[in-house]
Amino acid sequence: MPRPSRRADPTAWSPYGRHTDRAPGSTLPADQHGSARNGAAQDDQYDGATYYDRPVVKRSHYGWLIASYLFIGGLAGAAQIIATLADLLGGRRDRGVVRAGRYVALTGALVSPVLLIADLHARSRWYNMLRIFRRTSPMSIGSWTLATFGALSGLVAVGQLGADLLGLTAGRRLARWASVPAAGAGALMSVYTGTLLAATSVPLWSAGLRLLSPLFGATSFATAAAALSLVGQAGRMPSPARRRLSWIGLAATLAQLGLSRALERRWRAAGLSPVVDDPAARLAYQGGVVGLGMLVPLVLQAVALVGGRRWAGLTSLAAVATLGGGFAERALIVFGGNRTADRPALYFGLTQPGSAARPPGRAGLASEQVGARP
Repeated sequence: MPRPSRRADPTAWSPYGRHTDRAPGSTLPADQHGSARNGAAQDDQYDGATYYDRPVVKRSHYGWLIASYLFIGGLAGAAQIIATLADLLGGRRDRGVVRAGRYVALTGALVSPVLLIADLHARSRWYNMLRIFRRTSPMSIGSWTLATFGALSGLVAVGQLGADLLGLTAGRRLARWASVPAAGAGALMSVYTGTLLAATSVPLWSAGLRLLSPLFGATSFATAAAALSLVGQAGRMPSPARRRLSWIGLAATLAQLGLSRALERRWRAAGLSPVVDDPAARLAYQGGVVGLGMLVPLVLQAVALVGGRRWAGLTSLAAVATLGGGFAERALIVFGGNRTADRPALYFGLTQPGSAARPPGRAGLASEQVGARP
């Protein structure tokens, strides 16, 4: 007997993709659903039962090293994009942005693998991450993205260094030639980590499907603009270039604020209020991420842009606040996700077939289970 189509009957598949004998729209096996077959109403909502409150999914081992990698890798990728756009669309006054962006991108590309390897249990076998490429594995895609980004950023930085120290025209051409694919890899660097987290069974992360990646991207641009602004002030970057960085940071922070609010609503709709509204977590998120990392920089950047040179010093404070808030966002999402993995009721509330809290899946599969994915 052929399996039912997943598109035609999403409830006929378990969260892990294996076939099950549940009757459509029910948490009961088909042979126990006699009254439902006769049209009787069945309450198939999750009732809160767990197995002695034991965790259903294993929490990740992600900690400060991975939180730092999520922050630095995204910042480096966005810095490469900003540098490439400034090189292709800007003029002579933007060369400071180009130079700073390329060197910051290379620094992040060098630090990121160190953080990842340090987090491995068998650090001497790090090369196994690059043995194969699986297009269905966010981890495999991420490993190759990081390797590609690092190689291309190295080429760009070598060309830039040759132009800066020796005045080589060939160096400038090499940097411009390699910067376009490096920016493409940087775009993946800035967002793929959100997809990597959302592709797990951890409730806080899987509930953020379609929102974690754009949020991480917006935060990456905001923090990259902040980092380049600080580097530019130390290197006496021209004022027009710093103002353009301020505008980039302002736009990215506005997008970050809107996406973070949308993600909060998604979390509450998915039944994650016990975590999102926990007093300590709420204070850290609202005060550190939203307040320090978004609202404070928005006010300071707006005042600096309107006030001109008299208030230019505020951009440094805004940049520091943006960097602190961006790191806090990554850390709170990592550690908050681990907390939700320890609460089986949150997982069951997301994955039970009749649960209204389940977030929407991919287009055309609105009832797709949010469980472990390959």
